[in-house]
Amino acid sequence: MPLSADGGPVASTGGETVYLTLRARILSGELSANTTLREQALAAELGVSRTPVREALRRLDEAGLVTFVPNRGATVVAWTVEELRETYIVRAGLESRAAGLAASRITVDELDRLAVLIDAMEPVLTADDDAGIAALGSLNAEFHHIVVAASRSPQLMTLTSSVSRVPLMADAFRRRGTEYRARSNHQHRDILTALRTGDSMWAEVAMRAHILGARNAISGAKG
Repeated sequence: MPLSADGGPVASTGGETVYLTLRARILSGELSANTTLREQALAAELGVSRTPVREALRRLDEAGLVTFVPNRGATVVAWTVEELRETYIVRAGLESRAAGLAASRITVDELDRLAVLIDAMEPVLTADDDAGIAALGSLNAEFHHIVVAASRSPQLMTLTSSVSRVPLMADAFRRRGTEYRARSNHQHRDILTALRTGDSMWAEVAMRAHILGARNAISGAKG
């Protein structure tokens, strides 16, 4: 049975699962910039018809992650350094506000899940293979998603989801090495501590510093 990016089975029909699978692969860096995505090849790999693949590629095009040409497939978008910087500045504003709100709204279960994710990142901080880097990227993405969701703000959740998570975090993790990854996860611990104490100002400042640090690392990795 075909597997999705997270190891689960791909549904035999419908474009939603195909979309989420391809999106996860792009955002993790598994499908890198300028990679060509062919409808027929993807349909065969995922065990679906070409229709859901075509639908998924169109949605990825709308999200700014690929450039889609009907009947020809799509190409993963290559971001410029300036586009990366602007995207992360926007993310810093949105996610820092979300963290500030989450400080008084996050549940114990969500806090516990954040702690689990932080611990799960530790063994892959020294990874030098694509699977390890992709796993680190996925854990990192889930951490940020939980914090935003804990804001209980539909507006912030909508806005952050509309700002594509630039699919170059894996490049930063790979090129910057263990020291950068360890620092990034240490910042996750700072954010978690701020959330546990309910200090909205601390949570907001910690998240802003964390994302702006990621912006600088990615800009440097690509520059």
